[in-house]
Amino acid sequence: MASPRSPAASVSSAGSRHSIEQERGRFQTIEDLVGHFVAAKRSLNTQTVLWRANEIVTTARELLEENAILAAKNAAIRNIVDQQVETLEAARRGVDVVEAEIQAEYKQLLHDVDTSFAGLNSTLSVLRETPIEAALQPPGTPQKHLYDFIDATAVTNLEGTLRECIDRYNSATATLGESNDAFDTALDNLHSSIENVPMTPATTSNPSPIPILYHDLEGHAKEAAQAFQGLVQHYDLCVTALQHTEGGSAAATQATGDAPSQSGGEFAAPPEPMSEEERQNMLAVLHKDANEVEEVVIEIRERGSEMTLLLTQIENHINHLRNEASALSSILQMIAQITTEVRSHLLTSRSFHVSWLDDTRPTLLNGIDEWENQREFYERFDYAYAELLVEVSSRRRRHEKAKRKAEEAQRELDRLFTEDERAREQFALAQGDFLPLDIWPGLRDAPRQYEVRAIPTNIPDSEDEDEEEQVGTKSHIVQSIPQLGRNVVERALTRVKRRM
Repeated sequence: MASPRSPAASVSSAGSRHSIEQERGRFQTIEDLVGHFVAAKRSLNTQTVLWRANEIVTTARELLEENAILAAKNAAIRNIVDQQVETLEAARRGVDVVEAEIQAEYKQLLHDVDTSFAGLNSTLSVLRETPIEAALQPPGTPQKHLYDFIDATAVTNLEGTLRECIDRYNSATATLGESNDAFDTALDNLHSSIENVPMTPATTSNPSPIPILYHDLEGHAKEAAQAFQGLVQHYDLCVTALQHTEGGSAAATQATGDAPSQSGGEFAAPPEPMSEEERQNMLAVLHKDANEVEEVVIEIRERGSEMTLLLTQIENHINHLRNEASALSSILQMIAQITTEVRSHLLTSRSFHVSWLDDTRPTLLNGIDEWENQREFYERFDYAYAELLVEVSSRRRRHEKAKRKAEEAQRELDRLFTEDERAREQFALAQGDFLPLDIWPGLRDAPRQYEVRAIPTNIPDSEDEDEEEQVGTKSHIVQSIPQLGRNVVERALTRVKRRM
């Protein structure tokens, strides 16, 4: 619209003069001027668009400020949330590290306990299967095995102690597992809530669209204001043209249905003097601008609609930021709740660790040592029994050798006694008649007789199959040494050599 935007240029430029000359003849009726006036006055109704545009700009300016505040606030809260989540996950990993280390050592210790117990059971099985040689027991004694001579109560008690220890550990592990599950559930819920937080589509590479939208909105408002200013100037030009046309003011008032007022309205002020040439030029400009009024009105309304659309986009973005802020606030509350619960989870983990150090671990280690000591003791017992069989065989061999020596000595003593007795008899026959009895009191004594016999010991009396082997008085009887079978002694020697 040339006249509203630049009226001075429209009148003064050469091109405009040419156009004016062409249009002069068209404005010959007052009806045309009144029609332009009515259209110009109607176009001023677009002022409501400008009022709305002003409200939109004011609202958008406030939203622009809120955008900056919310964007900064949300970014800060997200950083805080990231730090808190990292701290919570670090605490959870710490609990896992403690549990994993304990579980690894527990499995190894449990394996060592099982190995030690298996070794002990293997040794006990040997004792159960190793019979006591009947020759070593009194007659009529039921068959016994090495296992019958041990106290299995210690084994049973220790096994019960270890089972109770393992039950306590399993209970502590179950409690820790429940705590960890609750911890994991809380973290999962937290991550899920964080993922569901509306993510504002604004990053470093894609900043907030509101400043650009606001800039565009201001541009539309400025353009609409300028366009409306052109409509106002066109309206003023119509008023001026009617004032310089005879009967124009009355016709315009009648056409618009306005009641005349004391002030006279638009036509109250007297027109400034104008030459006919100036009037014709004015009418040419008026006619040219009148053709553009409708386009300008449409443009103003379109810009108003565009501003409403832009404001809607701004409001949508702000609502997104508000929703994000609300969700992040809920996340902070959730983190605060989880942080309170974490103390309990950490206390449970610490209790599990202390229980391991003070109860489970030392009890298992003690059990392993005890199993090993018992296994070694019972292996020594088995070995000692094998040594006993070898010792019995050796004693029997030495006993028989001593017996043979004693029998040989007794025969030699008996021979010497007989020889001495015979020699004394021959001496008495040869010289007895010539020697008085009082020359030596022992002249006619019998030779001293010696006897080889076993020395009595303080072993209580007992019955024995070989009564000839029992020597001494009834209260001082030495039992005979059993005669073990050759295969028994050989097996015992093999077991002794295997252990050496």
